[in-house]
Amino acid sequence: MQPGKLKRRIITASLCAAISITAFGLGQAPQASAAASYGTKVTTGVNLRTEPSLSGDRIQMLKQGETIQVISKVNAYWLKVKTQQGLTGYISADAEYTNYSGSTTSVSSSSKADRVIELAMSYRGRISYDFGTRNQDRLIFDCSSFTQFIYGKAGVDLKWGTKDQKRQGSAVSKKNLRKGDLVFFDTNNNGSINHVGIYMGSGKFIHNAPSADGLAINEINTGWWSKHYVSARRVL
Repeated sequence: MQPGKLKRRIITASLCAAISITAFGLGQAPQASAAASYGTKVTTGVNLRTEPSLSGDRIQMLKQGETIQVISKVNAYWLKVKTQQGLTGYISADAEYTNYSGSTTSVSSSSKADRVIELAMSYRGRISYDFGTRNQDRLIFDCSSFTQFIYGKAGVDLKWGTKDQKRQGSAVSKKNLRKGDLVFFDTNNNGSINHVGIYMGSGKFIHNAPSADGLAINEINTGWWSKHYVSARRVL
């Protein structure tokens, strides 16, 4: 056979093979659809952060019903995700926040503490204070009904009222405080506990305060609140 004819036959055979493979769908790598890529649904509003840590800056709040792409599971506590607007960041891996099948429902006390603080922070600017009130629909609470509300979302059953909450869990000294501990105060200087907040770490606590008519973050070791601190309880 002449070299020219052989070359033409090889080219023709190659083209036929390529056409056959393409026709049967074997010539292309499978492509994931956009719907499949963004198939994880946000079930409860959650903060998107710049780092897999509560110290990471908040990018935005992902709203309930929003669909996102899970890029990876960083660890038992954090997911790296991408929004449909192209934002990439980290959210809690707790099963409450998304329908991601890799989320974990069995978490350590440290993770629960992060969750409690994350939940409390998510209500900044959204709740108001009214003594003796526990209205979850209108987000009106006093100090202890707010802690009851937040810890309840984390699966911890607290009673309403500082009188009862100061007896729940186990006592912990001020020097051994950990994130998620309840901290109690006597704001009237009459020897009676009448205020409670959530310890955040680094000497700070978050609480529903009448003076702020909502959530406030204050120092526990300096200033006014340090003079009215009484005790703490560990409930996680």
